[in-house]
Amino acid sequence: MSLPVCLPLQQHPQFSAALNRIGVSTAVIVLPSAAPVQVIRRFGLNFAARGPIWHSGSHDADELKRSRLRLVNSNGGDAQALRAAGFRQLMTPAHVAELALDRDLERHMAPKWRNIWRRAQHSPLKIYNERYDGAKHQWLLKADLGQQKQKRFRALPHGIIPGYSAIAPNDVTVWTAKSQGDIVAGMLFIRHGKCATYHLGWSNDVGREHAAHYRMLIAAADGFAKTGVVQLDLGTVDTHSAPGLARFKIGTGANIRPLGGSWLRMF
Repeated sequence: MSLPVCLPLQQHPQFSAALNRIGVSTAVIVLPSAAPVQVIRRFGLNFAARGPIWHSGSHDADELKRSRLRLVNSNGGDAQALRAAGFRQLMTPAHVAELALDRDLERHMAPKWRNIWRRAQHSPLKIYNERYDGAKHQWLLKADLGQQKQKRFRALPHGIIPGYSAIAPNDVTVWTAKSQGDIVAGMLFIRHGKCATYHLGWSNDVGREHAAHYRMLIAAADGFAKTGVVQLDLGTVDTHSAPGLARFKIGTGANIRPLGGSWLRMF
């Protein structure tokens, strides 16, 4: 039995280390049939986000029963084991978009998405990428907070970004699009082992006019692939609350996979 090539960001040890740097208490729970489970400790409870990550073909209810896990936001595929171990589902599964990088990206794009991306290659925008710098890239975090307020959504606290950058400086990268010297779009990615996660992005009207995010996302995906990354996690797909963003993620050709929902251990 073997583990998947990729661990989700929330189950990677670097993520736990970053949480520790910003004052969040974490721990590791060992399940013999899974990767070491990274958990957040709150109010005496152990919470696993996007875990456990089981060895191939294994979802062991007995191990879950013996564990100190209380709340699980499942990565998917282990509902039967969770139920047998005394967990009850609190929330139905969300879906996540996972873009495989070990293949021809253009061939798997949706036709409309591909056409927009091709046109974006000829836009006048200048594209830059560099590792995250807290002072230099504060504009992106500020812009993201503004759009969270405007669009009424919440994301992971920004504190995780400098925390992660402090323990893995080369694994937090920012892509920036400029028009006539002015910033018009930005995207921030976090690498975790052989995977990377699209963490946040922002664009103004000029950036949207020139499809900056189409161009930047594929440029980032190509760059990650050249360094050995095999999968880019584009985050959850919410066709109800964020249909435009959902269409953008689906159009990349990413695999849209159901997660496992949230579970609470009752006994």
